[in-house]
Amino acid sequence: MEQLTTLDRAIRLQKVELFSDLETEILALLASIAQQVELKKGESVVEEGTPIPALYTILDGEIEMRRGGLVIYSIGANETLGNWALFDREPSVVTAVAARDTDLLRIDREEFFELLADHSTVTRELFQALFKRVRSILSAGIESPTDSATPAS
Repeated sequence: MEQLTTLDRAIRLQKVELFSDLETEILALLASIAQQVELKKGESVVEEGTPIPALYTILDGEIEMRRGGLVIYSIGANETLGNWALFDREPSVVTAVAARDTDLLRIDREEFFELLADHSTVTRELFQALFKRVRSILSAGIESPTDSATPAS
């Protein structure tokens, strides 16, 4: 994939649920620190048991999440890997492997914190977006509980 301009990276980031409600100026700031990464099929971007140093947005391709060598789910274009990695240094519970050639945008944790320190508006807007995503996940779990859920006694 050819190198994207900052504007192109901002447009691609806006397609991601986590960033979809952010203002244009904030998207441009995030895009300015986003680096393009190309993975070949079979390459891993995250290893189980190691901290995830960045947030990754899939531009094109597919990433398999594996635990103990088994694929537990896959993510594709406009989805993110490491949403919490920007804020949490805990080890990953999965290994993330390119199921085919995959292009990503990477937002490094340290560069992200430097951006937050310089732009308080980014902090506020991003936290609002994160909390919206958490509410969405929790609502989905409440509306459609899994078959393995047991009733509370």
